Amino acid sequence: MLSRRLARRMALQILFANEFLREDIHSVAERVAESLNEQITPFTFDLLNKTVDKEDELNDLIRQHLRNWDYKRVAVLDRVLIRMALCEIVYFPDIPVEVTINEALEISKDFSNLKSRRFVNGILDSIYKELKSANRLSKNNHLAIALNHKQKTHSKGSPP
Repeated sequence: MLSRRLARRMALQILFANEFLREDIHSVAERVAESLNEQITPFTFDLLNKTVDKEDELNDLIRQHLRNWDYKRVAVLDRVLIRMALCEIVYFPDIPVEVTINEALEISKDFSNLKSRRFVNGILDSIYKELKSANRLSKNNHLAIALNHKQKTHSKGSPP
């Protein structure tokens, strides 16, 4: 069974491949796993599915934190890594934010250069700090937010 780091690496490779293929994520996952001679863990599938399902919302959050950068000019690998890490931060409450950011940086050491690692770290840290300062963190230090900023804000006493 793959460790979570290896599962994340595999998820990154699958998501990266799918940036170009734009096929069913499960089909791409099977082909990548076969080429790597690895099994896909439930954690990998969960990370893949949530990252793909929430792609637009995650991309919007990334765009909000790019300073003097056009989103399309960000390296594809960096975009995919940031999106995957943000998905884990937001939608995996059992994983501490610090672990997710550290894992993203460790994985980036194998796939990108120092400038990219600094960029990934800066974007993830900026988003984390903004969400934390806006009190959009639950008591156990995990994000408990809905990223879709276009949703209507509910008034006090009304159900979500």
